[in-house]
Amino acid sequence: MAELTKKDLKEAVAEVIEPFAAAVQKDFSKVHERIDKFDGRMDKFDSRMDQFDSRLARVEENVQWMKDNTSELFAKLDEFIAFLKKQEQETTMLREQFKRLEERVEKLEARNK
Repeated sequence: MAELTKKDLKEAVAEVIEPFAAAVQKDFSKVHERIDKFDGRMDKFDSRMDQFDSRLARVEENVQWMKDNTSELFAKLDEFIAFLKKQEQETTMLREQFKRLEERVEKLEARNK
């Protein structure tokens, strides 16, 4: 029987390993494609998160502004309510004064007849 040489062994191993290596390479290629797609989705997600963070920061600023200005708003509201009460009192006083003037005019008219 013929003896196997190193060359023969290398060729036999290469013959067995090459299809396996090609299959592994094909599988790695598929994995690489999926990772690329995933990276693309993650980039879009990162972009959306950045937009969300930006919007959230604006909302937080607006809420803080509202908190900072709430006391001023309530102070103005209190002033307005006080103004309305004063107007109501003045209107009541004027109404009474007008009634008294009408009564006086009626008495004067009754006397002149």
